[in-house]
Amino acid sequence: MRDKFTIIISDINGSKHYTVSQIIKKVLLYILLLIVVLVIISVIWVRTLLDNLHSIEKRKAEYEKQMKVLALRNDALFEKIKTLQTQIKSKTERLEKINDKISDLENMMGIKTDMSESVDSRIDLLKLTSIQRKVALRNIPNGSPVKYNGVTSSFGWRINPVKKTKEFHPGLDLRAKHGEKIYAPADAIVEFSSYYKGSGYGNLVILDHNFGFKTLYGHLSKRVVEKGDFVKKGDLIGYVGSTGLSTGAHLHYGVMYLQSFINPYYFVKWNENDFDYIFKKERKVKWQSLIKAIQNQIQLLSQQEQK
Repeated sequence: MRDKFTIIISDINGSKHYTVSQIIKKVLLYILLLIVVLVIISVIWVRTLLDNLHSIEKRKAEYEKQMKVLALRNDALFEKIKTLQTQIKSKTERLEKINDKISDLENMMGIKTDMSESVDSRIDLLKLTSIQRKVALRNIPNGSPVKYNGVTSSFGWRINPVKKTKEFHPGLDLRAKHGEKIYAPADAIVEFSSYYKGSGYGNLVILDHNFGFKTLYGHLSKRVVEKGDFVKKGDLIGYVGSTGLSTGAHLHYGVMYLQSFINPYYFVKWNENDFDYIFKKERKVKWQSLIKAIQNQIQLLSQQEQK
């Protein structure tokens, strides 16, 4: 039997004998227990770390998914913004064109532009309803008083075909056959209907229309209206002839506004299908005031009907 080292530990309870092999065994046991505990703790810690890592990866996947959704939404928003910017640009350009057209019409009609007013209010001042247009065309000379077959002599300076001298021609000579019917171009009262000696017009009819307009009809072969008669648009007022200073059958047609002659051609060409034509061509008439007068007249009649 090999020699053994014996360790004796004495206390009040007595003495205990330990051999080296026993001590080593206990130390080894403690070490083993420590290792087991460490392994268990390591396993638990690793498991916890793995769970946390899995949770992190899961959240990362969710975040990546949300990021993709947000990226798609972001792209869609950018496309929408781009589309809106294009639409805004297009509408801005259209609005600028509308403003330009409104300004042109305002200039034509003598309306002072107030850029602080909305486009709607400016358009309301310019536009006329179908009723207002009818009222305007009923009261202001428009269209040809005879079947239109052209003009033989225009408004302005010319050589008089009879006198052979240069003079101002205050009307149009409308081509027409002898005896052709002449119709009133708007409602009016007959201001003059007689043979006008010394004027060169021969048989002459003058109609006094509303809003400061008058029309003259010269060289008639026959008059069918008398001074003081009321005539409506389209009523017969006489027949084409060649009385007075004339080289042949035609109708001398003149238009006056506030006692001044203006070019009748614009009024001959004016009709409901091209209502704005007159505003572009005739600048001597204060159309803004006239339109307001028509609007006020219709509004007053409407209020009276409601009562």
